[in-house]
Amino acid sequence: MRALCTFLFVCTVGSAAAQPPDVPTDAGDAGRISVGGELTATYGSEDPGFFNYATYAYDPLRNVRVVFDASLRPVRQIELLAQVRTDGVSQARMAALYVRVRPWRARDIDLQAGRVPTAFGLFGRTAYGSDSALVGRPLPYGYLLSLRRDAVPAGAADLLRMRGRGWLSSFPRGNVTPDRGLPIVNTDTWDTGVQLRLANTRLAWVGAVTAGSLGSPRLDDDNGGRALSTRLTARLHPGLVVGVSGAQGAYLSRGLDDTLIAGESTARLQQRAAGADLEFSAGRWLARGELIASRWDLPAFTGTTMTPVVTSLAAWGEGRVRLMPGLDLGLRIERLDFGDVATQAGIQPWEAPVSRLETGVAFAPVRHARLKLALQHNRRPLGGRVRQDTLLAAQVSLWF
Repeated sequence: MRALCTFLFVCTVGSAAAQPPDVPTDAGDAGRISVGGELTATYGSEDPGFFNYATYAYDPLRNVRVVFDASLRPVRQIELLAQVRTDGVSQARMAALYVRVRPWRARDIDLQAGRVPTAFGLFGRTAYGSDSALVGRPLPYGYLLSLRRDAVPAGAADLLRMRGRGWLSSFPRGNVTPDRGLPIVNTDTWDTGVQLRLANTRLAWVGAVTAGSLGSPRLDDDNGGRALSTRLTARLHPGLVVGVSGAQGAYLSRGLDDTLIAGESTARLQQRAAGADLEFSAGRWLARGELIASRWDLPAFTGTTMTPVVTSLAAWGEGRVRLMPGLDLGLRIERLDFGDVATQAGIQPWEAPVSRLETGVAFAPVRHARLKLALQHNRRPLGGRVRQDTLLAAQVSLWF
């Protein structure tokens, strides 16, 4: 993880807006301009337990997302790319703005700089929305924890008090105003940095140096730290790809420095994560899964000098079968567990474990349209105002 990493996101724009980021683009003629877009409208059950609440304070199960992509290639080796994304009617933002340099036409090497997505994990680096029959995201990429970047607990009791409250978390040190917490991996917001990708027919490596962290990407640096992330994939068989990922970076705002004990700094308090994933396809069948272990350094609790650490372990697996051309059936099983902390009431998980089962069907009536219907069951017995619920959602996607 400490090797020098630089960032790559190879996301073809224009009519290929949903192409997997790890697939290199063709370094074609200079002067080419491409534009494209996608509209995704989702409407589902109300989610009072906030199991699907997003980092931009919208409900992914009740949302209209519009994405516009554009690219300009002034010369053959250089391409400028941008993406504007809006959720609802008031969440428009520049999601991506970066330059891609491909020095050699015959070699699969890309260097990028700007606001680009994470190098970590399986979910953010595939054409996931277009080939899944499901509506929800895997838990490590969308479920909000109680941890925040601008507020920290004074003791273990504060953590237990906020279990299952990531949608509106509050702690006594730092910003005391209740606000949403952080996910393990934030794919809603893209980080600012540089990125490098090297690949051949069997192996692909991507590394990054960015301003933010895995769960808290940033447009600008706000703690004096730098995040490193990396991912290596191997195609062992035409239908079998395995990958490993790692990341580390400071995730707290420097505004908390005044609340820390002597010798501590937000730049030294890190989020670290390691992941392994697998994807297998054969005929009409596709299966994929991922395991992500994470840990966060917390400032020393009141009355102590030891830096506490909290951990999580996320696992998810899903399958999809193509029943007939244009008609898919999917299923995903997930679990998000958390490490224990010592409290006056005994040893307990610092956050409320979550399990989820989701099934869905997708139908593509024409080439550039896709309809989905999904059923999701969530269970969180140790925390939150709602301990379990079942949600139904329908989605339509159109792209050009």
